[in-house]
Amino acid sequence: MGQIMNGLPVIIGGIFGVYQLLIFVYCILTFIPSVFNSAFGRMIAGVVQPFLNLISRIIPTRIGLIDFAPIIALVLVQVLEKVIFMII
Repeated sequence: MGQIMNGLPVIIGGIFGVYQLLIFVYCILTFIPSVFNSAFGRMIAGVVQPFLNLISRIIPTRIGLIDFAPIIALVLVQVLEKVIFMII
């Protein structure tokens, strides 16, 4: 049981790190339409867009052509990670 509790923060931190990376890759892919519309781009969008759409429904994130939902998502993921680590 002790080994599981010692490894849990590493696993949780890794999951949050991968999700943050996926959000960043999604932002980069939006500037490259050929890659964004590929199978890889659709996979990334399928993982990230539900969270971004939820944020956009709750908070108006679009100002002109700029959407701030990914920035808000990155901040929320970091805050959630810190809250989970405080609980553990």
